Amino acid sequence: MITEFINLINKNQSILLSYSGGLDSTVLLYQLVQWKKKYPNLKLRAIHIDHQINIKSYHWSKHCQKICKIINIPLIIKQITIPNTNNFQENARKIRYKIIINHMNKNEILLTAHHLDDQCETLFLSLKRGSGLSGLSGISYVKKIDENKTLFRPLLRYKKKQLYQWAISNNLDWIEDNSNFNNKYDRNFIRNKIIKNIEKKWPFFQKNCYKSMQIFYIQEKSLNQFLDNTLLKHLVFKNILNIQNLQTIQQETQILLIRRWIQKYKKIIPTYLQIQNIYYYLMQYHQKYTKFTIPFKNFKISRYKNMIFQIDKHKSIKKKIIFWHNYTRPLQLPEQLGQIIQNKYGTKIPKPKKNDLVNIRFQTNKKIIIFQNYKTPIKNIWQYHNIPPWNRNRIPLLFYNDTLIYIIGILLIDHPKKNNNYKSWNISWINNINQH
Repeated sequence: MITEFINLINKNQSILLSYSGGLDSTVLLYQLVQWKKKYPNLKLRAIHIDHQINIKSYHWSKHCQKICKIINIPLIIKQITIPNTNNFQENARKIRYKIIINHMNKNEILLTAHHLDDQCETLFLSLKRGSGLSGLSGISYVKKIDENKTLFRPLLRYKKKQLYQWAISNNLDWIEDNSNFNNKYDRNFIRNKIIKNIEKKWPFFQKNCYKSMQIFYIQEKSLNQFLDNTLLKHLVFKNILNIQNLQTIQQETQILLIRRWIQKYKKIIPTYLQIQNIYYYLMQYHQKYTKFTIPFKNFKISRYKNMIFQIDKHKSIKKKIIFWHNYTRPLQLPEQLGQIIQNKYGTKIPKPKKNDLVNIRFQTNKKIIIFQNYKTPIKNIWQYHNIPPWNRNRIPLLFYNDTLIYIIGILLIDHPKKNNNYKSWNISWINNINQH
């Protein structure tokens, strides 16, 4: 049943199985145990997550312990607490995966027991949510978690009935979770009320669902390749998109590009309404809505001149003052703004006097001396150097006592010291502000 998976992996691979004790994961566990007899160098562990929401959950944990002890498989048991919200099952899934992934070893692969019925349920859920190709593509057979961790679903092509028949023929013992019959949960309703009745009329419905999802996956993959190549022509940084030349592209493609840009670099799929708002307020009618932003959970999308930006949420630091007492050592800045260091590659500036208090600030209300007696508001300097409004209180300003010396990386302030043979030092700002 999992021959295809075994052929894909190294025969001394480390495997972590997500083991609930139910029919699906029990079948996968015993399938792996059979293959381990043939390939003894396979390293197999299991992890059981106790959701603590069923009065029988303690007994389920004990059942999993008993089974793993009999077949000599190491087992991790972890308890989790799930917030009681409307999207209970989705929250449980996210918390469960986070715990499991945190317990994976380097280069270990994770296995879950998703099957064909799960695929079909996922398709219906995606249709309910109004998903695009990404959602309609369903659950992937293999998924990269990070650079060293991969998730496999070896049973994805098999129906639950097939798993049940294999379990019966091999005298397996598993848990029956009565919550699977509670139709207040969307997935259970789809499984028990919709798919069950559809299969009575069309027995091959689930297999055809799987075929359609494979087609959706191929189409999405091809579309994303086209969009990625197009994005490269318009990216300034990964979080900054130059939209000046996008006007020559048809509206539908512009919308797809914006969606892909967010999906690729923020790892979320924006809603239809969010994408429409970005296009309408930031691209089509931006002159009317000059200060409009589109909020997301951890970031926002804003426009400045001919570019739109993905802006991470940060705490305000404009009132913060950081003293650089020992400026022979790097000064760490707050809110992921990097550090300021003294080195030979930096900008040459006047050296502070012995008793000067060297400090960094992030705002000033005074006019800036650019040349001799010419002063200008700092706002004009930001505009001249194309600094967008949300970054203007994130640029470090170097002060000696209360005197502004240097807008770091942008402008050295003109003052009497600068025009004489003054002692100097060189400083650099090592930062990644363009990613914020």
